[in-house]
Order: sequence, then C-alpha cells, then structure tokens
Amino acid sequence: MFLCTLCSISGFLHLASSCRTFLVILKTIVDNYNMRVLSIFIILLFPSLSWSQITFDKKEIEITASADQETVTFVFPFKNTGDEIVEVVDVNLTCSCLSAKTDKELYSSGDKGRLEAVFSIGSFTGVQRKSMTVITRQKGKDKVRDALLAILTIPDVITIEPELVKWKVNEEPSEKVFLIKVPYTEPIKILSVNCSRDGFECSWKELKEGREYEIRIKPLSTSSPMLGMVKIDTDSKLKKHQRKLAFFSISRSRSRK
Repeated sequence: MFLCTLCSISGFLHLASSCRTFLVILKTIVDNYNMRVLSIFIILLFPSLSWSQITFDKKEIEITASADQETVTFVFPFKNTGDEIVEVVDVNLTCSCLSAKTDKELYSSGDKGRLEAVFSIGSFTGVQRKSMTVITRQKGKDKVRDALLAILTIPDVITIEPELVKWKVNEEPSEKVFLIKVPYTEPIKILSVNCSRDGFECSWKELKEGREYEIRIKPLSTSSPMLGMVKIDTDSKLKKHQRKLAFFSISRSRSRK
C-alpha cells in the first residue's frame, strides 16, 4: 500500500502506470547500479523528502572523567555537506544533567560547526549514557533529526552498599548494615556519622584504615512509616565527597488485590 501511495506523488504517473512498473524500475536500478544512484533517483522523484545535510565526524563519544571534575564537555564537530543553508532549530536533551548548544544557528554549504554538550556530574557515578537529538531544517523542507550519544565514565571515590535499607511496618526492628568502601587512589577517613531521625540506633567502625567501614543502624520501633538518611562526613579533599548520604525507610506492605 505504501508503494501504491508513492505512485501518485510528484508526477510519478509520467514515469509509470502502476506500482508494478515502479518496482521493476527500482529493481533494475539496484541490479545494475548502486545505492547512490538509487538515492539520486528517489530524491529527483520525491523532491519534498528531507535528507540530513549535516554530517557529524562522530555521533558517539566516550569520555572518562577525573574524580575531581564537576562538569565534562562533549564536542561533536560537523559539516554542512549539502548545497543549501541549514538551520539548527533545536537540540532535544534526555537529562537535566545536560546542556547543549551549537556555535551558531545557520550553516552555509561547506560550513563547519560544533555542538558542545556539557554534562554536570553531580552525584552520578559509573557509566552514564545520555542521548540528544539535533533538529535541523532547510528552507522549504521538513525538519531532520540526528541522534547523538555521550558516554561518560565517572570513577567511584566512595561507594555505599546498599544505598537504601528497608523495614516493613511492624517488622522485627532488626539491625541492618551499610558497607562503605573507598576505591579512590587516596585513602579517605570517616569523621562522623549522624542519623536524620530520632528513634534509631546508629554506629560505625573502621574495617580497613581509610578504605573500608561499616555503619550499623537499628530502629527502636517499626510501628510507623518513615524515611530518613544517614549523613556521613569525611576528610576527602574532593568537596563533593566530603559528605555522603545513605538512606533508610520503614514502609507499609502493599496490599494484593
């Protein structure tokens, strides 16, 4: 049905009287020429179709951040390889941790440009994959979308396992344990540990000097739902790692219908 619809577009009836004829023409081109010739044929036949005139050097970039970095910038160079002026309309982002912009909005034929995407690391760790879509258009043509991917590896400085411990309402108020590790190149000491909620016993001890700790937490009662955090202050030279947080909750069991 799609091909039959195409048969009625843009003067194709001057070339063929049926969809079968169209298929024969396409097969002849594929068998005797190449995809470039096929592309030219389709463009001439359907001039309103939009094709990306912006060619990126790379559409996927990987970077490893250093432990003290707050932001990382991804640079995607590109070129207008078409014959017409291309306008960059927008860049759609998939994460509030990203911001992105091109060096200008309009690119003439042959112009080179660059898109810079800045990743704000915040509390992210490990491998982060964030996509973005560059939207461009030429005068009188539909918008074209190019997908880009930024892959950032953020080294672990302090890890907390698990990040959240849980009890159910009216469960036995047993003790639970957070394990803190320091895989960073330099050792880090815990200075203090404080619980944000009353009604909890909280203690900590060093297992390996500057490298491994455990925090034990126990509620005096689990009669009411509650959410809280354990604040862990350290002597890290990296500001964003001077305080770490672990979380705990007391929640109701979900009723089954």
